[in-house]
This record gives sequence, C-alpha cells and structure tokens, in this order.
Amino acid sequence: MTNKNPLGQAATEIAQQQLQKLRAATTGITSAVLLSSDGFEVTSLETDKGKASRLAAMGSSLAAISSAIAKEAGISECRRLIVESEEGVVAVMTVPDSSPPLVLAVVANDASRLGQLLWGAKHCCAALSKKLNK
Repeated sequence: MTNKNPLGQAATEIAQQQLQKLRAATTGITSAVLLSSDGFEVTSLETDKGKASRLAAMGSSLAAISSAIAKEAGISECRRLIVESEEGVVAVMTVPDSSPPLVLAVVANDASRLGQLLWGAKHCCAALSKKLNK
C-alpha cells in the first residue's frame, strides 16, 4: 500500500509535536488524529494504527457531512463538529488555510472540559496552519 500522507517527513514531525502539545495542555485527551480531507491519517497520538486509520476515515466523513449540512442551511463553512456522550467528546475541526486541506479529530474522556478541549484544539489548528504553511 502506498503512503497517502500529503505532508513531507519534516512537516509530519512538526504536526506530531503540535498534537503532543495539545495532549499535554488539555485534560482528558485520549486520542488525536490529523487527517487529510480524503480521510487518510497524517499523524496521530493513537498507538493503535488501525484505530487511528478508522478515526481518520470517520473524521473525514463527519467533516464532509457537517460542511454539507452548513451549506444546505445557508450558513458559512462548518469549522467544527462536536459529538458528545456520557463517556466523553469527539471534536472534529478544520485546520484553517491548510494546503492540502487538513482536519483534526480529537477524542477526550469524561475528565475533559468541553470549553478547554475546544480552546486547545482551536489553538492547535491555528499553530498547525501557521507552522505548516511557511
């Protein structure tokens, strides 16, 4: 199978460092995957690569569905989607101005605080955008 990672090795390492900073600064994160808009894992915090690949594929699908819903509703492009349950949260958000288009999917357990998770993920996406678009 060919590598579908749209970033080079140096950019992938930068992205990995940003995900690690996000986890260190945000309580409750159990997994995070940076993915291409077509659903391939770029890098992740997940040690189970099968799980990371599935999260990347589903994160891409969720991002596409949320964009379609926003468009149909006549509102601007969707920036994030939140799936919340008793056990935790999944947040899927686009990395602004990324080329190629990238999406961040973050999974957090019930120890997380939604506001802190969203703030941390938003700043991670901004840092990714800045560092990867140099």
